Amino acid sequence: MLNFKKMKISAALILAQNKLQQSNVESPAVDALVLLRHVTSFSKEQIIFNPNLELTQKQLEGFWQAIARRQKREPVSHIIEQREFYGLDFLVSGDVLDPRPDSESLIELVLKLFPDKNQELTILELGVGSGCLSITLLKNFMNAVAIGVDISLKALAIAQKNAVNHQLQKRFELRQSDLFFNVAAQKFDLIISNPPYIAAQEIESLADEVRLFEPRLALDGGVDGLDFYRRIAKDSAGFLRAQGQVVVEIGYGQKHEVVDIFVKEGLRFSCAQQDLSGVDRVLCFEN
Repeated sequence: MLNFKKMKISAALILAQNKLQQSNVESPAVDALVLLRHVTSFSKEQIIFNPNLELTQKQLEGFWQAIARRQKREPVSHIIEQREFYGLDFLVSGDVLDPRPDSESLIELVLKLFPDKNQELTILELGVGSGCLSITLLKNFMNAVAIGVDISLKALAIAQKNAVNHQLQKRFELRQSDLFFNVAAQKFDLIISNPPYIAAQEIESLADEVRLFEPRLALDGGVDGLDFYRRIAKDSAGFLRAQGQVVVEIGYGQKHEVVDIFVKEGLRFSCAQQDLSGVDRVLCFEN
């Protein structure tokens, strides 16, 4: 660890950027700034407009520790234990999949499917993870209620903390369940899921930030990446109300295979939503 008792903000940032760049981190300048903000509690403006401000030894020690973790490719979100999603902040850890901008496409599609924000929606999320999807929808639909299930107790603990942070624990129930297994026989207006969809043999080729630091349970979709879509499609109809919708995120190039899976189980493909790259990212099905 570097042993500087004092250092100006500008010098610390330059040194940190160089270290991250040497470790082939994709965005060294941005990451260094975010980590310095986290360690010092300074705003972005305070850092930018006060380059000659000297950091304390304690601040520097914390900063170099954070930089060292990032050099090992630990995601910034894990280091600062926070990730933004759809304009909201969420607690994250290595026990849940990091919320990603691509998943905001699911929110956009649901908002199109249910234009009445006062509707009393009942939502079921399969594989709730951090809870970012359900919580974001509950923030938009003030009369909605949601049940989020996950097989991981550690993930459920993170989701519960996020529900409390967003003051939604009264409208957001969490249960340990392997998909529908522990969901009581009831009907929902909306079933959502961002299931594991990476083919098992492809996981080792993922970026270190994902391969080494995100839960394999949230990544591994079986031999062809489609195991969870088969299971969701098999049981969804029994949990849907009339005009209910199943909305799932998919991986690149999986649209036709996932549509076939759901159609063979008697559901009708109704629409798709593209992500910011123009890739079909979210599919919608109905009875």
